[in-house]
Formats: sequence, structure tokens, C-alpha cells
Amino acid sequence: MKKLAAVLMGFLLLMIIGCNAPEPPKFGVVDVVKVLSSSKTSQKATTEVDNLVKAKQAELKEKGETLKKIEKNLKEHPPKGKADDLNRAAAEYQRLASAADAEIKKKAAEMRKAVFEQIKKIIETIGQEEKFLMIFTADNVPYFQQTTDVTDKVIKKYDESAGGK
Repeated sequence: MKKLAAVLMGFLLLMIIGCNAPEPPKFGVVDVVKVLSSSKTSQKATTEVDNLVKAKQAELKEKGETLKKIEKNLKEHPPKGKADDLNRAAAEYQRLASAADAEIKKKAAEMRKAVFEQIKKIIETIGQEEKFLMIFTADNVPYFQQTTDVTDKVIKKYDESAGGK
């Protein structure tokens, strides 16, 4: 509620200041969730993280199968040293699972940060080129006319900028 009140107060202040300008202030709205879900560039980043998840799952599956073999062998032939092998394999599996989870989270956070930085720059560029006073994110604006929505322009520029790299 405080966030909404701050946005509305800022909007009112800008409206008052904008009344003295030679042309009316121009406001825009961008749906960042739609940019992330519709942009080919962000879909590539998501695919990259998904591929990492699949690779780590395959690695863990292999270790899990080794663990099951040791456990099965221990049940069939219970000599003393085999219990230590099982404990070591279980500890190694847990360590690998934790490391894989941490690596996936780190990679996803890095990619999210990079994507958001690129999107922010594109929004700034559109704002400057089209002389917007402000561009809000759709989740902070309870109502807006669709004519103020610049989401499709952001998606187009984002995909174009990545295609040129």
C-alpha cells in the first residue's frame, strides 16, 4: 500500500510540474513479465539455465544409481568395509546435490541480473527517444490505457539488440 501511495504521490507531483511544460508529459508502462516470457532473447537465457539443470540432474542420477548399487551389494554381501563405502557414497551424493543446486541458483541469478540490466537500458533508450517523462512497470500501476503500453517495443528492441551481438 505504501508503494502504491508513493507511486501516486510521485505521479501527482510530476503532473503538477508537467503542467508548466510546453507539451503534456508522456507516460508509459511496460510489462516486464511479458517481456521475459515473450522475448526470444530471454527464452534463450531460460533454455541455457534449463540445460544446466538437466546436466546436473543427469550427473546426480548417475551418482544415485552408483549409491543404489553399493546399497544393494551391501544387502546381499554384508562385510564390514561396505558400510563405509555406502556412507562415503551417500555423503558424496549429498555434496554433489548441494553443489549443483548452488551452481544452478547462481547461474540463474546471474542471468536474471544480466537480462534485467539489458531490459532497463532498452526501456531508458525508448524513454529518451520517444520523450517519455516516466515509464512504469505494469505491476506498479493498477490501471493504464493500452496506448501507453510500450512492452511490445521493448520486446522488439531487446530481441534486435541481442540479434546484433
